[in-house]
Formats: sequence, structure tokens, C-alpha cells
Amino acid sequence: MTYFFDANYREVATLRDGTTCELRLVTPADRDLLRTGFERLSQESRYARFLGSKSSLSEDELTYLTEVDQMSHFALGATRDGVGLGIARFIRLPDEPTIAEAAVAVADEAHGRGLGKLLFLRICAAAAERGLERFRCEVLGSNTKMKELVDAITPDRTVHAGGGIMSIELAIPGVEPAAPHAADPGPLGPMYSLFRAAAENAVEWTDAVRRLWRR
Repeated sequence: MTYFFDANYREVATLRDGTTCELRLVTPADRDLLRTGFERLSQESRYARFLGSKSSLSEDELTYLTEVDQMSHFALGATRDGVGLGIARFIRLPDEPTIAEAAVAVADEAHGRGLGKLLFLRICAAAAERGLERFRCEVLGSNTKMKELVDAITPDRTVHAGGGIMSIELAIPGVEPAAPHAADPGPLGPMYSLFRAAAENAVEWTDAVRRLWRR
């Protein structure tokens, strides 16, 4: 089967401030790019991804994050002038092949330019063409901001609560691979609101985050 998001995929996108970046799939050759990108993250951003203090990525973590099959574990990154600006990935659940956990991370200096939205659009399209139907996220049930957000989400959601954790599933929105760039301010629905809240550190993730960013 032929996929739009394959090894040949390259996209030059214009962000809200007029700067450009290149989007492509992550490869094993990106180890150093990912390493330096992590080192440039603020302590707050590192905590949001890894749920604790972390100064560097181990060699095993770099292998896990870059040597992906792009089917069950998909990863797409954005760069500018050889510098990593953001990355998005999803991991298919082995016992539920139409559901995946997903996350988006954007470098601190690229916040507010619409890159997170663009990466979100692209992983939705990539997930859909690989037969995925829903994304799953887990957050701490004590988080008031998340409770408000869940209440505002459309009926097309499933929420399970237990042990202080909320597991949220949302249908992946129908997005074309070449959907508008991040400069387009159009709404993307409740799932995008969830990802944006995470990017702004407004929600507290559970250990499920580690299944995406560290194993």
C-alpha cells in the first residue's frame, strides 16, 4: 500500500510569523538532532513530557525515539536550518489496533507560531491512512482544567475514570494530508484543544506519557 506520509515525504510549511520549516519523518539519523533539541527544552517542558527532572536522553531512549517502523510507531518532525523545532508521534495499542496514544512537542522558541497545530494536523492524517480511528490520552483526574475541558468536548468521546486517572478517547478528525498550514486559524475541534492544553502545560499527564517519550 502507498502512503502519503512515507520516507519521501517532505513539506515546507509557513508558520504564523512568516518563518518556514521543513516537515519529514523521523529516521535513525536524527539521534543527534533529537539529543540537541531535548537539551534546548526548558525544565518546564521537560517535566511536561517526562513527569520529572531529566537532564539528558539515554542512548536507549534515543534508539526508541528514532528507530521507528512508521506504522505502529509513527514519528514526524519539523526542522529549520538543521535545528529541530517540534516532533509528533503516535503509538498503536497492540491489543486495540485502531487506537493509538499520541503526543506533540514543540521547542520553547517555536511556541505561538502554529507549529503544534500543524504537527497535530499531520499526525491525524497519517494515523487515518494507517487505519487508526481514535487517539487515547490519560490525565490525572484531579486536574480541574482537564475536567472543564472534558466537559466541553463533543459527545464523540469516551472517558473512563478510576484510580485518580481519566482515560480519554477521541475520534481522529478527518484531515487531508495537504490540509492548510498552521497559518490558518480555523478551529480543529476538541481533540486539538486537548493537545494544545497539554502543550501549554495546562493539564497533568500520567505515566502514559512515558510510553510515548521514554521506554
